[in-house]
Amino acid sequence: KDPSMGDEDFCEYSLPDHSIPALMFVVGAVDPAKAAESKKTGAPLPSLHSSKFAPVPEPTIRTGIIGMTSAVLDLMKK
Repeated sequence: KDPSMGDEDFCEYSLPDHSIPALMFVVGAVDPAKAAESKKTGAPLPSLHSSKFAPVPEPTIRTGIIGMTSAVLDLMKK
């Protein structure tokens, strides 16, 4: 997978000494048909900050909620 710049100020969340653990939780949001077309043609998909970025809302939100809830519940066991 290609590296991601993430968010410009994300590194600030864990403080300069990294005393607070930090995690960037990334959820795919692109319509699978558009992703397949992009892979086939080589045309890039709009980036997150593009005015053309158009996530598929329902499955993206559902996946994010399930993924984040699962991660937090797992961490709470420790």
